[in-house]
Amino acid sequence: MMEERFKGGCVCGEIRYEIDRIFDVIYCHCNRCRRGTGAPVVVTAQVAGDSFRLTKGSPTEYRTSASGRSFFCGKCGTGLYGEYSKQGHPLAANGRYFSVRTGTLDEPEKVSPQIHQFVESRLAWFDTTDALPRVKGNTLPHPTRRTPKSL
Repeated sequence: MMEERFKGGCVCGEIRYEIDRIFDVIYCHCNRCRRGTGAPVVVTAQVAGDSFRLTKGSPTEYRTSASGRSFFCGKCGTGLYGEYSKQGHPLAANGRYFSVRTGTLDEPEKVSPQIHQFVESRLAWFDTTDALPRVKGNTLPHPTRRTPKSL
């Protein structure tokens, strides 16, 4: 867990946010993230519901599932974060948690990915040379219980 104040926002500055602490940072290879961003992989910071707050603007919402919504700037189009409501989820403070795109942080170099998820959906031509754990689907082991490995 990274307990530090992180700030970020969209390209045009219309939307700004703050994060008090980041629980985990994930490479996501799922089809939904890939299509939603136009990138071969997305890196997201997992944030408890009580650690994220908007400080400026009102992003536009897109419902992605029964329990999830994606938010982006309606002016410049920057994809910012997803908000999920899952009872019993370890990060679901106040019944919700956030998945923030690390590229929207003011200082993204301060966070680095810790695991790959949905590796069964990974594009064959995109790979990294890291030794981070790789898991199928989105059931991730707690960060303190991970060991480096490759599939």
